[in-house]
Amino acid sequence: MTQTGRQPQARSVATRERLVRATIDEIYAVGYHAATTQQIAERAQVSRGALLHHFPTRADLVLAALETVLADGTAEIKAVSRDVRSGALPLADFVEFLWPLFSGRFFHLSMELINESRTDADLRDCLIPVVQRFHAALDAIWVEFCDSDARPPRQARIILNLTVNLMRGMGVQTVLRPDPDYYRDLIETWKAVLPQLVAGPAGDAAFADPRFREAVA
Repeated sequence: MTQTGRQPQARSVATRERLVRATIDEIYAVGYHAATTQQIAERAQVSRGALLHHFPTRADLVLAALETVLADGTAEIKAVSRDVRSGALPLADFVEFLWPLFSGRFFHLSMELINESRTDADLRDCLIPVVQRFHAALDAIWVEFCDSDARPPRQARIILNLTVNLMRGMGVQTVLRPDPDYYRDLIETWKAVLPQLVAGPAGDAAFADPRFREAVA
């Protein structure tokens, strides 16, 4: 491709990226229902025609936004988990990293779409495959997170998904319970418990049942 041909293509990619980021910002700012394509186009500083060229329907735009949100979150989690696995970052710092991720912008954007998809079958059908890919990516990260000699893949996934679900549940509570001391108590408790689950007696006891010793990769 010539230089002349690459320039329009690069502009097209940049416009699409601006639209996706503007969609994320608009949904976060005003909510799923109030985020109109007109407002998104204005936020992205592109014409409505350009928006429709890249995303013919609002559903296409929302889907691309969620894919980007989850991809960004996955990349962050993967980078931090690698630091923990290498010993560059303490396990306690991993919990500290997860808390703002699952109680801040990433979390609220995800919950906004999850809540809407509960009663919108078309939206739900679009989002389920994207979310499934996100969880599959997380499961792959969790398997690498733990030493396989200490915790086989199934146990590693359970421990880390339990951690994420704890953080997500706490994130839900923050909407109507703005109590930082309460959440700090829970975080500090989990920071003490998690190492015992990963490579200690608490994990041995938790996975003593034969069902957890099945060779499930």
